[in-house]
Amino acid sequence: MVKAIQTHRRDSKLSLMASMVIIASLLFTFSFQANAALKVIASVNQNPIVQGNSFILEIRANESISASDWDNSVLLADFVVGRTSTSSQTSYINGTKSHVTTFTTVLMARKVGHYTIPAFTIDDATTKSININVISSSTANERGLNNRNIELKVNITDKNVYVGQQFIYTTTLYIAQNTEMQAGNITEPEVKDGTVKQIGKDENGSEIINGRRYQTITRQFAITINTAGVSVITPSRFEGQVSTAKRGYRSGPVTPVIIQAETVNLNIQAQPATYKGEWLVSDFVQLDEELQPVQDTYQQGEPITRTMTLTAANVTKSALPDLAIAWPKTVKVYPDKPQLTSFAQQGNYFAQQVLSFAIIPNQVGELTLPEVSVPWFNSKSRQQEWATLPAKTVTVIANENSAAMINNANSIDTPASSTASKDQANIQAPPAANESPVWRWLTFIFAGLWLLTCVSWFMFRKNQLQTTKLGANSQTLDTTTPDNVWPQLKSALKDNDAQQSSLLLHAWFKQQWPELKYTDLASLPISMECQQACHALLSFNYGKKSGSASWNGELLLTQLTKLRSVKHTVTKNQQSSIKTQLNP
Repeated sequence: MVKAIQTHRRDSKLSLMASMVIIASLLFTFSFQANAALKVIASVNQNPIVQGNSFILEIRANESISASDWDNSVLLADFVVGRTSTSSQTSYINGTKSHVTTFTTVLMARKVGHYTIPAFTIDDATTKSININVISSSTANERGLNNRNIELKVNITDKNVYVGQQFIYTTTLYIAQNTEMQAGNITEPEVKDGTVKQIGKDENGSEIINGRRYQTITRQFAITINTAGVSVITPSRFEGQVSTAKRGYRSGPVTPVIIQAETVNLNIQAQPATYKGEWLVSDFVQLDEELQPVQDTYQQGEPITRTMTLTAANVTKSALPDLAIAWPKTVKVYPDKPQLTSFAQQGNYFAQQVLSFAIIPNQVGELTLPEVSVPWFNSKSRQQEWATLPAKTVTVIANENSAAMINNANSIDTPASSTASKDQANIQAPPAANESPVWRWLTFIFAGLWLLTCVSWFMFRKNQLQTTKLGANSQTLDTTTPDNVWPQLKSALKDNDAQQSSLLLHAWFKQQWPELKYTDLASLPISMECQQACHALLSFNYGKKSGSASWNGELLLTQLTKLRSVKHTVTKNQQSSIKTQLNP
């Protein structure tokens, strides 16, 4: 009985150990089967591949895996690697669960040749390597394989390019009729030691090639290369997503695409050794001018505006040269700031520079405006040429206003001399010797007192009139703020208001040269023409007005406008000789 019980216990222990072994074996078997069930497959959507076209590499796994488990950096050596997208799908069939993870990457080979996509290992599962063949576009045409739905082509205007010459690089994207672009971008071409700039906007159109209709998108770039020798233009590239409609369907699945145009090699030619002057290369350069005002003769001291326009084709604005002009010493020249513009006309692109000069002749006679010449190199004829403005001679006559100013200025001293003459004429002959000396002295005293009374009344009356006029104008005259004086003076000159202009002119001179105690016209650092215009104003206000019934402030306004743009400082020697003259 005891033996039977011991045997039963021994059998129970053996049965428990057998069960544990069986369970461990099952777990190991299931784990091994799970690992063995993970499969990863790599494939491409086309082979061979036309150079410049992209293809799709797809990695498919039958389990859920993370995107970080796959490293595609090994592809960068031979391919342009686009964006990688990840998709996953879970399904149940007859109660069995299945899961699929797909990695999709767009690749484009850099050159023609044979390439190998290496094997990838993900969680101990390894794909097979793939051999692909990249062929040229011409080879694809020979084999009839170049029937692509989307294509990118480039064109340049001229292959004989010089240093600094601008040429047009045109890219055209062709999209077949059954293909629709969902999203995309065209990159800029790249050059070394040069500039690339997009010009204008994209142009949409259509074109039929080999019986197929394509939609076209054209974009242009202006390229300038600054180094002579062989230059490689890294081509534009299209990166986007397209969908190709199948028969019976409105649209197909969206596919990522990378397309690169052909590389362009240029031999940039250097500047010829025989060329003289500042380098400017173009196929068209023109220089025009205009004189304002247009008339037969010009008066001394009045400004003449000479406007020059330099226009060049296929040149950047920064490449336009400065104009060197040797002006005669008999004129004063005030140049305006150059105006630079660019524009397109009839498929050509132009740069333009407009220069304007205010020329003030200070001598009467024949004035010769100098010749202006711009050297340039004709890229078509490959010869140096010159765009020239011939010298132009104009006649300068005496300024009528200047003559009137001189006469009026001389007439200012006339009243004093004429009064003295009258006083001398009214003086009676000395009395006879028999007259009493007392009466003679009394006569002189009373005559002097009478003259003093007349002079005092005259000055009082004159001051009263000026005070009245000042009171009338006090509502609009404000010289406390520097910014208020010039607009008021300008308005008074335009309105030909001599009295208001005189008062404001004195205040404006004080603001321009605050370091001066007096503002004598002869000592101020202003031009002779400006002094003459100021004398005309003073002569009209304080001289004899019988000679002219009106005064025109246009000439003085012109001179003061010139004076504002070029202000001079007053030296200490000039300050010592200053006497007030603007406010008698």
